[in-house]
Amino acid sequence: MHTIYSRINNTSALLSTCLMCLVGAIAVSSYFMTTDPRGTIGVASIQVFPGNARRYVNKQQDFAFLHFNVSADLTPLFNWNTKQLFLYVSAEYTNPQGIRNDVVIWDKIVRRKEDANITITSRNKYTFRELSSTFSLEPF
Repeated sequence: MHTIYSRINNTSALLSTCLMCLVGAIAVSSYFMTTDPRGTIGVASIQVFPGNARRYVNKQQDFAFLHFNVSADLTPLFNWNTKQLFLYVSAEYTNPQGIRNDVVIWDKIVRRKEDANITITSRNKYTFRELSSTFSLEPF
């Protein structure tokens, strides 16, 4: 007769083998189900205005407003393993001290495949300001 320990060992070996086969099947299917979504983004205008910071009354800061166009078809990204997509537009710039900054200016969560065809003409959703006094003269 087999002991309880050998039965537990055989059962756990069978379960771990089945689990590894399932993980391997998921990896292979993810490798072959890759898609290349197409989209474009264009910046219509960039406007920079001086203003006062809310927290610091006497501190002058520059505020930037971007108008941009986004058009993309993200329906191929939705498959059995994708439940939602997080989209964002970020602006990257270098301030006068030479530090590179990357700021998220717009975002959206797409939860359904029907909403994955996106055409947006918008401006920045979040405040885009330079924490030092002014933006650099380099292009965004």
